[in-house]
Amino acid sequence: MPAMLDLRRTVAALVAVAMSAALIVVSLIISDSSTAQMTAAARASVGDADVVVIADSHDDATGGTLPEQAVRDVAAADGVASVRPYIEGSTWIVHPAGSAYDSHSFVLEVPEIRGGTRLTAGHLPEKEGEVALSPAAAQTQDLEVGSTVSFQPDSDAEASSTATVVGIIQPGAEITRQGTDAAYVFATAEERAVLGVPETPVVLYVTGSAGANTATLMNSVQQVVQASQPGAGVYDASDIVVMRTSGQSSVNSVTMTLFQLLGPVCAVVAGIVIATTFSTMVARQARQTGLLRCIGATRRQVLGAVLRTGLITGLVGSVLGAGLGVGLAALVSRAGLIEGLEREYFTVSWRSLLLGVLLGTAVTLVAVLRPARRATRVSPLVALTGQVANERSLSRRRVISAIMGLVVVVIGLVITGLSIQARVIEYTAAGAVLLVLGVLVGLPLLVIGASRAAERLAGGARRPVLQLATRNLARNPGRAAATTASLLVSVAVASTLITGITSARASMDGYINSGSPIDIQVSGIPADADTSTLTARVENVDDVDRTVLVPTFDVSISSDMTADNTITVSAVDVAEVAPVVRSHNGLEGLDDNTLIVGEIYDLPEGTPVTLTGPAGSAELTVHVEEGGFGPVITAAVAKNLVRDNPVGSSLWVRVIGDGSDTAVGSEVRQLLQGEGYSITTTAAGRTTFTEYLNWIMAVISVVLAFTLLIALSGMANTTDVCVLERVREIGVLRAMGVQRRQVGGLFITESVLTSLLGGVIGVVLGAVLGLASVAAVMGADSGSELVLRVPWLWLVAILLAAAVVGVLAALRPSSRAASIVPVTAIAQE
Repeated sequence: MPAMLDLRRTVAALVAVAMSAALIVVSLIISDSSTAQMTAAARASVGDADVVVIADSHDDATGGTLPEQAVRDVAAADGVASVRPYIEGSTWIVHPAGSAYDSHSFVLEVPEIRGGTRLTAGHLPEKEGEVALSPAAAQTQDLEVGSTVSFQPDSDAEASSTATVVGIIQPGAEITRQGTDAAYVFATAEERAVLGVPETPVVLYVTGSAGANTATLMNSVQQVVQASQPGAGVYDASDIVVMRTSGQSSVNSVTMTLFQLLGPVCAVVAGIVIATTFSTMVARQARQTGLLRCIGATRRQVLGAVLRTGLITGLVGSVLGAGLGVGLAALVSRAGLIEGLEREYFTVSWRSLLLGVLLGTAVTLVAVLRPARRATRVSPLVALTGQVANERSLSRRRVISAIMGLVVVVIGLVITGLSIQARVIEYTAAGAVLLVLGVLVGLPLLVIGASRAAERLAGGARRPVLQLATRNLARNPGRAAATTASLLVSVAVASTLITGITSARASMDGYINSGSPIDIQVSGIPADADTSTLTARVENVDDVDRTVLVPTFDVSISSDMTADNTITVSAVDVAEVAPVVRSHNGLEGLDDNTLIVGEIYDLPEGTPVTLTGPAGSAELTVHVEEGGFGPVITAAVAKNLVRDNPVGSSLWVRVIGDGSDTAVGSEVRQLLQGEGYSITTTAAGRTTFTEYLNWIMAVISVVLAFTLLIALSGMANTTDVCVLERVREIGVLRAMGVQRRQVGGLFITESVLTSLLGGVIGVVLGAVLGLASVAAVMGADSGSELVLRVPWLWLVAILLAAAVVGVLAALRPSSRAASIVPVTAIAQE
C-alpha cells in the first residue's frame, strides 16, 4: 500500500506536535527538578544521621521535647557514634497595629554561616535582646535590621517581650526541618529563655558506628527512648527524607499548576491543528483514495496508510519537541525564572523525555483517527466523478449540530452559575468544558452566520474582495470552523486566566486595603514629642501624599465576661482620617457609645465594657469589626478618658499611588532612625503580591505565544492547501482583470476573518469564565472584597494578536496565489 499522504504537507501538524510535546517536557522537567531539590533539602536536614528520634509533641510533662536523660541514654546506646540535638521552639511576632496581624514563627539557635545558610544583612545575635529573622519572618511583619520586634510566646504563662533585629539570615536546609521558606527567629540561649523556648531538643539525629546495621541501631535506640518518653518516634533517616520531601514545596505551586494546565491546553490546540491538517490532506487525496479503492485496496489498508503517516508525524514531532523542551527548561532554570527552583538541581530524566514523546505521539494518533476513518469512507465512484453530498443535507446537519451545541452551551452556563452559588471551582471547570464543546459543535453554522453578517456590514458588492472572502468562508464552513477552533481554544484559555487574575488582583487590592489601610504608620510617639515638627519632616519626604496624627493611649478594659486587662486604643475622627486611609473597613459603626475591636480580643458582639483612662471612665458596647486599625474609639470618648492629660500618638501616612512603593517607607525609616519610633509599612506585601501576579501573567503570555504559534502553523498550512485547491478559480479571477494585489488580499482577508472570529468567541468565553471562576473562588457574597473586572486592554491585545496570526499565516500562501499565471491555472484539470 503506497503512502497516501506526503509528509512535506504535514509540516503544520509536525510543528504543532513539537510545540505541545516541548511544553509537556518542560513541565515534567520542572517537576523533576523540583523533586530533586526537595529531596536534597530533606537529606541535608537529616545530615549524616542513620536514625531520627522525634519527641512526642503531646507530652505535657516534657513540653513536647526530649528530656536530657533521653539524650544521654541515646548517646550511650549500642551502635551509636554521635548524636546531634535539634532545638526548636515557637513564638508569635506581634504586629504593632494589633494582634490580629500576629504571625507564628519558629525559634532556632543562632546558626553557623555555612552550607546553604547565608547572612544577608546585619550581624549574628550575640546577647539577650538581639534576634535575627529569616526573610519570610521579616517580610511578613515588614521588619528590617534595626527594627524593634515584640514577641508573644505560645504559652499564656509567659510574658511578652521585645528585641532588636540585628540580622537577616537565609536559612539553609541543613539547619531546619520545617523548610527554608518558613518564618524563623534566631536567638541566643539567653534570648530563647526570655521567649520561653526550652533548651531540651525536639529531635535527635543519631549516627551509627561504622558498619552498624540500621535496623539493629533503631532497635537499640528505641529501647532506651521508650524508658524516658514512650510516645517519642524513632525512624529510619531515609523515611524522614521521604516524609519531608512530600511536605515541602520548592517551586511555587501556582507556577506548577499553570504549567500543568497550559501543557494540556497546548496539546488540545495541537490536536485540533493536526486533525485539521490531516482532514485537509485526506480531502485533497480523495481522488487518489478512490483510485486505490478501485484497484482493490481495502478500507483497512487505507486506514493503515493514514495512521502510519500520523504515527511518523507524531514520533518525529515529539522527538523534536522533547529536544526543544529540554532546551527551554534549561533556559528557564538558568535564568532563574521559576521562583524557588535553583539551577543546580536541574534534572532531565529519561522518564520525562519518554513520557513527552509518548504523549505527543498519542495526541497525534487520537487527532488523526477521525480523518483516517473519513478516508476509509470515500466512495470510489464519488471520488472519481467529483460528486459531493447534497447541500441541503449538509445544511440540515449543520442546523442539527448547532442545536445540539446550543443545548450543551445552556447546560454549561447553568453549571457555571451553580458553581458561583455553591463556590465550587470544579463546577466552574466542568461548565467551561461544556461551554467550549458546545461552541465547537455549532461552530460551522457560526462561521456561516458571521460571514454573512460581515458581508452585510461591509457593504456587499462595494467591497468585492471582502465580499468574495466572506462567501468563500461560508462555502466551506467546516474547514474554516476547524481552523477557527485552534485559535478559539487558546484565546479562550488565555482570556479566562487573564480576566480571572485581573479580577483577583482587584479583589485582593480591596482585601489588602481592608487589612492594611495605613500605608505607613509611625507609632510610639511620646506625649511630649514635637509632633508638628515630626509631621512636617515626614510630609517633606518625596511621594508622601498626606498625614494625620491619631492619639493612642493605654486604657483598662473590664466586663462581666473577662477580667480587667490593658489595651491600646486609637482615638479616631473618621472624617479627619478619611483622606489618609485606604479603607474604612474596621471603622463602620464607630460612634460615642462603641468600642471597635477585632475577633482576637474574644469579646462577643454587643458586650458591655468599661474603659478606664487616666482621667475618667466610659461605658461602651463592643462592635467586632476586622480591620487594620486595632481597638478604636471616637475622639469624644477619648477626651472623657484623658481630659487634659498628655497622651502619645501615631502618625498615619498615605503615599502617592497604590501604596506599593517600598522606597517611601525606607526613606521615612532612614529619616527617623534612632529616634525610638516604631515604623511599619504595607508596601512590601503589596509589592510581593503585584510581582507574583505579574509573574503569572508572564507565564500565561509565553504559553499563549506557544499556542498562537501552533495555530499559526495550522492556519498557514490550511491557507496553502486552499490556494492549491482554488488554482482554477484564481486563474479565472486573474483572466477577468483582478489584480495580483487583490488576489493576495483575498486570502489574507479570509485568514484574518477566520482568526478574528476565533478571537472574538474566545475572548467572550474567556471573560465570562474568568469572572465566574473568581466569583466561585471568592464567593458572590463577599461584599466589597469581591471585585469583578474585565481587562479590556488585555482582551483587545489578544484580539490584535489573533489578527496578526491571521495575517502572518496568509502571507506566503497569498504571495503564491498572486503569482499564479492565469492561462496555466485555467488549463489545469
